[in-house]
Amino acid sequence: MDIKKRDQTLDVIKGVAILLVMVGHVLNLNHMEDPYFYDMIRAVQMPLFMVVSGYLCAMGRKAESLADYGRVMKRRAISYLVPFFVWIGVLYPLELPGAILDTLFHLDYGLWFLMTLFLLTAMACTAQLAAGRIKGGTVLKELVFWGVWGAMAVFVLLETLLGWEFLSPSLTRMYLPFYAAGYAAAAYGPGLGGGKRDSLWSSLLAVVCAVVFLALVICYDLVDLGSPQAFLRQTLASFTGCYLIFWLCRRWPVGKSKGFFAWLGGYTLEIYALHFHFATLLNRGGAYDLYTWQGVLFALASFGVMCGITAALIWATKKLWILDLLLYGKSPRKELQKETREGLKRNSEK
Repeated sequence: MDIKKRDQTLDVIKGVAILLVMVGHVLNLNHMEDPYFYDMIRAVQMPLFMVVSGYLCAMGRKAESLADYGRVMKRRAISYLVPFFVWIGVLYPLELPGAILDTLFHLDYGLWFLMTLFLLTAMACTAQLAAGRIKGGTVLKELVFWGVWGAMAVFVLLETLLGWEFLSPSLTRMYLPFYAAGYAAAAYGPGLGGGKRDSLWSSLLAVVCAVVFLALVICYDLVDLGSPQAFLRQTLASFTGCYLIFWLCRRWPVGKSKGFFAWLGGYTLEIYALHFHFATLLNRGGAYDLYTWQGVLFALASFGVMCGITAALIWATKKLWILDLLLYGKSPRKELQKETREGLKRNSEK
């Protein structure tokens, strides 16, 4: 991404998303799912990340040359693939080759989000590279971009229809629409959640999205994806729920609460990689109903313990730059400063 003034709302959205992921894991891993609250979380938690990632990809410097393509993919490989493989080694040190092979065919055995996001980013950058090689006007370049991206999307769909499991194409297929929507919002739209000039229309759309989202949550099981109709319902619920959250975050008054969520959004990968390991520490084989006072207290206590341990581990591991790089894909500070200077130089020349 080019070095520009960072939109705080994007970090706020990421902060909201990672909080939903944490709450969802406390409920899911302790078998406390319910047909309403958990469905709401499940419908929006990961799509939020994908839309924001697509948005940031479109806002960044386009990979229209081989040099830029290599530079972008190198950074993304460090950010996504390094922690993806390192965490496999951390969790399965004595059976590493087999664990890597199993995870590559079943991404949800590991930090699937990182590999899926890398694949989606690679698709977008490849389409940018194809468009950049075309000598023509903007319209022609856009047609080539979406044509190439569409062809790759069709290939992913065929992979799922043929039952291929390598790199879990079903996950790429599921989240590609959200990544593409975020990309399009940055490239052509007023932004996530609307802009000031269209506040009336964006507000009306937010109301419609809220009604549709709540109706889908109440009337259907959004966790069940056993049919095309169920998949389409969840996709619609995800889009409407995401837009509602974008709209709310965009209009969130600047203050301590918004600042906290923006700060939290800066540690999404660290939290994502660590937190779920500690979601069941307080569970000693008991069964809890979310809609009882015992269930609520257990969920709150589990969430608090999980947050405390996760925060402590993040603080400790980020003291060493090599752990920050291997576990979270964060480049050393000197390299980040170099990239910042290069980005500013490219912007001034543009």
